[in-house]
Amino acid sequence: MSSNEGIVVLTTREKEWWLSLQEIIPAIERVWDRIGRSERRTVSTFCVPLPPAMEERLRARAARVERVVLTTVTPGTVKAALSLRAEVEEPAPMTLYVHGDGPEGFEAFGALADVLTERDTFVVTCEAEAATVRACLPKARIEQIPFPLVDLFKVNSRKRRPEGEVTRLAYVGRVSEQKNLHTLLFALWLMRNSAAGTPPVTLDVYGGEDNLGSPNMGLKSSNYGTFLRELVETLGLADVVTWHGSQPRDWVFYDVHQEPHVLVSPTVHSDENFGSSVLASLVNGHQVVSTSWGGHRGFQEWFPEHLTLVPVHRSALGPVVHPAALAEALTAAVRRSTTVVDEATLDRGRAAFSEHAVAERILDMLGRPDRAPVPLEKSPVQADIDERRVRFGGTRKIYADYADPVARIFFEAYGMDEPLRFDAGADYALAPWVSCSDGLVSVADPHRGHRSFSVAADASTPCDVLMVPSLKTHPLPEGLVRELGDHGYAFSTRAISR
Repeated sequence: MSSNEGIVVLTTREKEWWLSLQEIIPAIERVWDRIGRSERRTVSTFCVPLPPAMEERLRARAARVERVVLTTVTPGTVKAALSLRAEVEEPAPMTLYVHGDGPEGFEAFGALADVLTERDTFVVTCEAEAATVRACLPKARIEQIPFPLVDLFKVNSRKRRPEGEVTRLAYVGRVSEQKNLHTLLFALWLMRNSAAGTPPVTLDVYGGEDNLGSPNMGLKSSNYGTFLRELVETLGLADVVTWHGSQPRDWVFYDVHQEPHVLVSPTVHSDENFGSSVLASLVNGHQVVSTSWGGHRGFQEWFPEHLTLVPVHRSALGPVVHPAALAEALTAAVRRSTTVVDEATLDRGRAAFSEHAVAERILDMLGRPDRAPVPLEKSPVQADIDERRVRFGGTRKIYADYADPVARIFFEAYGMDEPLRFDAGADYALAPWVSCSDGLVSVADPHRGHRSFSVAADASTPCDVLMVPSLKTHPLPEGLVRELGDHGYAFSTRAISR
């Protein structure tokens, strides 16, 4: 180390189980290395955990450190950062990369959250994530800088689906309840049964089951992969859906993102702060249909010609995607998938997510005046979450369920918008995971948990709802259909074939 330590970057491989971070963390490291090689800053990178001797030498030089950067917050980077901060009276400011930490109440920060100041900087990738940080730490200094992933991507924007060929839909990501693949399958069933007729499609699913469930809600995994495969059979989609499991990333770049397809991401995941798979298809000029959620919303600024965002609605149980709206968006994207996106538009978008552009934005950030090292106050929301974590025994669970009003703050930050509206004159269909028997409506929702609704025997104003996939009708009181709609279990439909 030199006499002036400059910027110390603390990085790690502790989160390599999180597949997207296998790309993101090295990309962040390369940007800081680029800044160091530019001769405009001195940058030293340390991969924790460090050998004891190296850790001791780093602590001894804490007074000469200009800034400490954490590429991600883990037990190892927190330990090293706290060690540096404790060594000097006025420690160097920190730059902390946020990876969906807000909706989790900054659980990973541990004791680090108690020593942060207004001088420290949180780097987020989208406005949605900035809003979650502000909800917890209102006076936090926040910089919105994307992950510089384009330099990693294989790009070939000239391949398009020939007219007349079946369109390949592709999903790339974890097979997880919060990724909302069950709603995608419902949308595919609606497309197939549309009275207006829709272009034929197939769906290729690339990714393995993560078995996470919804840990912030205390909901364990529901054997989601098995549920989805059974749902495919129930909906008669076995000839449409192919499960490929996890594949090497380079193979996915060549055989998915560069080949003709429409990428679809129906996610309502609690920390969908970026979306590297969405970006990989966008920079190749392919149509993408995604929920208007988290980091995906910000891509529309750069790729307006071929990104379609589907609204995420507010329900009595958190975020819900209307399957008919998803089906309509997919149909429109399929019809556009033979068109070639303007190359200049693509180049503009690619440049924004390059290492060069991100390095320049970081240098601009470093050139701004520092704030005073005033302790960073926690909001009442963050204090409440801290208390909940203690109450729940230090587990990941911090919300009662998807109806929790505190969770709603983060859902709205990520994109949960207008509520589902009941239309008394519309036809309604129940989701495939809803069943009816005498006096009871049962819901086996893989995402938000199981529940049931009683059917009042003397209820007036009956309403015939369509059962999926049987296409049979079942009479239910209009008030109950309204309640099921409010919860995201009954949906108004366009005309479908019967």
